Amino acid sequence: MAKGTEIVLAVPAKGTFEECTVSGTPKPGTCMEIVPATAPANGRFTYRAKSLTAGSKGGVAVLLPDRLQGKLETDAYVSGTRGFLYWPVAGEELNLLVADVAGTADDVAIGDLMGIDATGKLHANAAYTSAPFMALEPITDPTADYLLWVKYLGNNA
Repeated sequence: MAKGTEIVLAVPAKGTFEECTVSGTPKPGTCMEIVPATAPANGRFTYRAKSLTAGSKGGVAVLLPDRLQGKLETDAYVSGTRGFLYWPVAGEELNLLVADVAGTADDVAIGDLMGIDATGKLHANAAYTSAPFMALEPITDPTADYLLWVKYLGNNA
């Protein structure tokens, strides 16, 4: 599962990097959104796991591991800490967090469209208004959330 150990696989990366303050305890590979009506602190806005309606359209910011603190892509953040985001451009490949749905056959095939659910994790669901990611690897019978190799198709996909 996943390709390598990085979240951003594009070399060189074409998107934009940003620092933030993290709200909640998301793991790297989670899609994030700015916390509304919250002023920046120390020049950084506060971001949380995307919590809008599942599959809604909008910009995509991806949480990166805190490599400055020696953290891995499997280490969750602590609320209130400095975080690192990446805003991808269409065509880039990433490893993103997929939500496992317990008790279901949520297999993923290469080419499946993935939308962002209301927890900031990807979910295979072509019925979403927006499905901005495409799976690049197959997954069979997952038992927990996992990182999946995907291609970003753009904000309006």
